[in-house]
Amino acid sequence: MELARVFLLGALFLIAFMLWNAWQNEYPPNSQEIGSANSIVKEQAVNEGLKLALSPPASAENSTALSTKNGQQSRFIHVKTDVLDILIDTLGGDIVKANLLQYPQHPSDATSAPFQLLSEKPANYYVAQSGLLVANKQQVFQYQSSKTDYSLEPEKSVLSVNLICSTCGNTFVQKQFIFKRNDYLVPVIYQISNRSTSVLQGRLYTQFQQKKLLQSHSLFNISSYTGGAISTQDKPYQKVSFDKIAEGNLSLATQNGWVAMLQHYFLSAWIAPVNEVFHFYSYAKGDIYTLGMVGTPFQIQPGQQFTSQSKLYLGPEIMDRLKAAAPHLDLTVDYGILWFISMALFWLLKHIHQFVGNWGWSIVIVTVLIKLAFYHLSAKSYRSMASMRNLQPRLQALKERYGDDKQKLTQATMGLYKAEKVNPLGGCLPILVQIPVFIALYWMLLESVELRQAPFILWIHDLSTKDPYYILPILMGITLFVQQRLKPPPPRPTQAKVMQLLPIFFTALFLNFPSGLVLYWVVNNTLSILQQWFIMRRVSLELSQKKR
Repeated sequence: MELARVFLLGALFLIAFMLWNAWQNEYPPNSQEIGSANSIVKEQAVNEGLKLALSPPASAENSTALSTKNGQQSRFIHVKTDVLDILIDTLGGDIVKANLLQYPQHPSDATSAPFQLLSEKPANYYVAQSGLLVANKQQVFQYQSSKTDYSLEPEKSVLSVNLICSTCGNTFVQKQFIFKRNDYLVPVIYQISNRSTSVLQGRLYTQFQQKKLLQSHSLFNISSYTGGAISTQDKPYQKVSFDKIAEGNLSLATQNGWVAMLQHYFLSAWIAPVNEVFHFYSYAKGDIYTLGMVGTPFQIQPGQQFTSQSKLYLGPEIMDRLKAAAPHLDLTVDYGILWFISMALFWLLKHIHQFVGNWGWSIVIVTVLIKLAFYHLSAKSYRSMASMRNLQPRLQALKERYGDDKQKLTQATMGLYKAEKVNPLGGCLPILVQIPVFIALYWMLLESVELRQAPFILWIHDLSTKDPYYILPILMGITLFVQQRLKPPPPRPTQAKVMQLLPIFFTALFLNFPSGLVLYWVVNNTLSILQQWFIMRRVSLELSQKKR
């Protein structure tokens, strides 16, 4: 196999990988339903009831009108901490707006408005709801609070926001949100007291409602997964796409699970109370998609009180924070099929960053370490290339001698390889071994929120966005061209022309890639050029000494 074919095969592999990833994002595998057939049928009956019961108190179509109707501006409670800017609707006690203060909306502009995760606006409707069901009917409580504006004071570390329903008849309901300094995890505590003379039965639910936004994808515009996800005891992480939500047949029961909505770098997640059984459900109404979970029925005797606590995570996909929030929530940082390699590489990158203090230089150092780890494999590959390059004149002489007699040409070529102890596959096999590591590194750099807004040097102010002046992609194209010049020339003119176009093709392909990814390829290619030049020069000297 000629090395030119190997290089073309690698390019084809990269393109196929990108297309496969785009397909996975658009059509993720369906989640597996858990439980026996009878239990699923039973739960689906409950799910049908939830479809009718759990409609939003303020739908996406009328949320804006409700916010100003009859001058009810006080209906919304504003809560601000050092990392979150929250708006709570007292009608239902739902969080209808959430801004992440540490992350600007536009990564390249640190002065832009904070990134908005949740919104009550019809155009990008996305809210976190929780409440009480009585007889499978949603109880939309009108809460009151002592203030309409809460702020975490500099000298305090905890902020508690209490919502009380004083107009709920014989039922006293308190919904408490607890915000902590430098924390995106918000405990939500329900306290329900039965002041009647009869037993009160109910169920608690938590859910997300989100409008599906249309996303445009070009052929090589690789994007992260956007949609729902859940966690169960049997399957710690499974995606629930918007198409799956629209089908409305999600019916699972589990303990210690969570339900989440994911997007690039950020997520929201409802985490079920510990050791309580919750049932997952989903449905769609128009362009609003609902994914949530409802608890098992509880009973409150007259004069008794029931307390339950769920947790709501609203923030970036930082693995350490997600691990601390709930088991398996860190799996939402989706590194793909080679996640175990990606996690190891991120662990290394993070520890290097602790000493270096710059994510760009950390990528450079990780690239150097990877090259050192594969030094001997690469050396073997480049030595084989050098040997093949030195054999080119003799191979050309064989072609001229045997002309169109392919059988004799093949026999003579294999005899030459055997006599010179050259393995024509020796240049490609070591490279193929490294491909999984390169793919894992690609996903690690693409999915790590730590690189969002992370500057490097000079003109690179954000490693998660494209190079504004396209300097890195052009440098990468130059390194590819130099690498080609060091390799044995293709035996056929057609292959030679295709190889000449590959640097241009890959340069155009990488123009809009995150600069952190392109930085890796520039450093990797530069190191490969140095190693390849050194080994080829060494092989040439060895051959010269043998001739003497």
